[in-house]
Amino acid sequence: MPKRSLFAVFGLLTAINCGSQYNPDDGRSEEAQEPLQIDQQTGVPYASTYQYPIQDFNASDFGFGFGSMNDLICMSRDKDGQCLAYGYHLAHDSLVGRTSYGKEVVAPADGIVRITTDLTFRGYGSTSSGNSDYYGCVIVLEHELPDGSPFTTLLGHVQCESTVVYDPAARTGNPTRSTIVRRGQYLGHIGHYWYGSGKTTDWHHIHWGNRKGAFTATAYTRSGVGNWVRGYAARSEFSKDPQTGKLVHPQWFDPIDTVKKYGDPALTPDVGVRHHPPGSMLEDEQGAFWLVTGETEISRVPNTVLASDRYDVSLAARASQDELECYARGAEIKSLGKVTFYQRPGTHTVVMAYDDRQERYDVIRQEALYSWGYNFQALTTDSSKIQSREVGYTPRGFRQLRPGTLIKADEESEVSIVTPWQTRRPIGTGEIYEKLGYSWDRIMSVPYDVIDVVAGVRESNIVDYDSIFNCALPAPCPSDGTCGGGDDPEDYGADAEESSGGQDAGASAEASSTSETCNGSDDDGNGQIDEVFMCRLGAIGGACVTSCNSAGYLMCTAPSCSWGECHSYSEDCSNTIDDDCDGSIDCADETCTGDQECQPLADAGLQTLSLGQVRFVYVGPLMSGEIKLMAWWQPPNVEPRTWGEVTDCSDDESGDGMLDCIFSVPSGTGPLEFQVNLPDGSYWGDESCGQQGGCGSTIGTARVYGSAGELSVTLVPNNTQGEPYNNGHIDQIP
Repeated sequence: MPKRSLFAVFGLLTAINCGSQYNPDDGRSEEAQEPLQIDQQTGVPYASTYQYPIQDFNASDFGFGFGSMNDLICMSRDKDGQCLAYGYHLAHDSLVGRTSYGKEVVAPADGIVRITTDLTFRGYGSTSSGNSDYYGCVIVLEHELPDGSPFTTLLGHVQCESTVVYDPAARTGNPTRSTIVRRGQYLGHIGHYWYGSGKTTDWHHIHWGNRKGAFTATAYTRSGVGNWVRGYAARSEFSKDPQTGKLVHPQWFDPIDTVKKYGDPALTPDVGVRHHPPGSMLEDEQGAFWLVTGETEISRVPNTVLASDRYDVSLAARASQDELECYARGAEIKSLGKVTFYQRPGTHTVVMAYDDRQERYDVIRQEALYSWGYNFQALTTDSSKIQSREVGYTPRGFRQLRPGTLIKADEESEVSIVTPWQTRRPIGTGEIYEKLGYSWDRIMSVPYDVIDVVAGVRESNIVDYDSIFNCALPAPCPSDGTCGGGDDPEDYGADAEESSGGQDAGASAEASSTSETCNGSDDDGNGQIDEVFMCRLGAIGGACVTSCNSAGYLMCTAPSCSWGECHSYSEDCSNTIDDDCDGSIDCADETCTGDQECQPLADAGLQTLSLGQVRFVYVGPLMSGEIKLMAWWQPPNVEPRTWGEVTDCSDDESGDGMLDCIFSVPSGTGPLEFQVNLPDGSYWGDESCGQQGGCGSTIGTARVYGSAGELSVTLVPNNTQGEPYNNGHIDQIP
């Protein structure tokens, strides 16, 4: 495992620009920019730097993100009107409520105008085709990166001002096609974006997308330029980045990533932190303390619990009310109860025994003991207390570092924070560390070869600028709907007559269904009542608790649109939502084991396996990192295959809780035994009640298939003592 450095690992991120767009009025004239450079073969300007497209727009104003699912957008429906596939966002939006109508839009980089506002597009003026302003305008620019790679920028929901003379100095009109523009040059204004079929609610924002490749349209009509003005795509078009777990698209990419790579550091403003990594302790303006218990949730720690559970409040970062508003409120932190410390007789092992729960943990190293607020002077020597806890208390494995501990290896400079799920999340740079409010003298250091054991497995998820400047729980849209916007994907298949310029004559009269409103009726005729007003709080790794203090969803009460009773729902195994709020989504949820959507092999798939081929499928809890299949087997008449990783069975979607692969094993092999190594250091077959064990059951589900169908898997102890660490055992491979 290579050594890492806090600054070396993320050196490429130090040029990130999390700041406001270049402002032509801030003293930097256009002459102060780098000279305009144009590819002489294509006529396309090079984008030497890339910035935000709105004046004074910064990282705290990010809204609906790239790859986010919008449950107001349906890509396809069945014959009964039920949605089969929701739309996933191909752009990054500014935050609704912070993007005012008429705000100036500027060019994020040197480029050439390819689409302008003499042509209108569906959904860029309203969410509903029942609204007369359903058709709105966009501007598309083409650029080239310094290496010659072409790409385009889509700026949607801008005012249609093509009939006004374009004057960038006077900030009027819009540029015509083929106009060369400089970074920071005025292009237009944010237009009205209406929610629903009426004009009572506005959701003004910029829809900002990047598309790979050159602009090659030959017909200037909506259908002719449609490939460059997409707003959403079906989930099936995306794949997962194995390193970050984020959704990626083969053509569209997140413009925030372009800013990270090509932004000008000189334009970085002092933006306040909006998100702290899970495990952090925060102190509010009134002196109350909060724990960040998940990506989207904080929980208050009462003063009595701070004292009884020995929290180190010197680790707390000061947080403004704006920061706290970026989180949902979880249940108040309760005390772990009285703890008895002792040294196990005849050993050097220190034990933390929780008397209220009658459980005990072996402290893995002295640093863990210190992180929980104790030292060796707290050890009891009362032999009767020690004996009663050794005999009567349930062992729960090792006690590692307390969540929130700042940790590094002796031999490295990379600093991480320990998360509530006992992993360590690296902090990208020293500047980020300081922005989060951490003190340099609070870092704990351990030997390199034990850091994974003491602090947990290193996450690929990194605390970077993008993560600390974004609200984990953005402000709700008007009417508590889902933010976002763009062209309406339900109209992709409609080949309407297009005009060569301007809005086509039939646009204003186009028929459409009524939008859903919170009135107790099925307005849009899809068989569901008021469904778009459902308060969906399910999230990976987050606690799904409504304001009713129970798991489930909060539904609107018509006709006042007030929030009513809580409703619980069974898991839908294909909608990427934690419907039953148990922390598992879709096929990773145990209730979906028998669902057809989660069957790893259909009958047709089974017939494709040849003799000697094995398909292995594992579905378990979501956690960051790769899943590995370990195995040994006894082929006929040759030496056994020694225990080790099955390298032909790789985890191609890291972090999704699944492993699905086909590999070869000689026909007639028997037996075959396997184990699944999970990213957090636990094992599929671990049924112990240690900290990372399944406590009586396997961690997830493993199924194995051969040419004749599903193979019988039994559990066998993997050591002579018969402890509950089991291997999967298959008698023979067909």
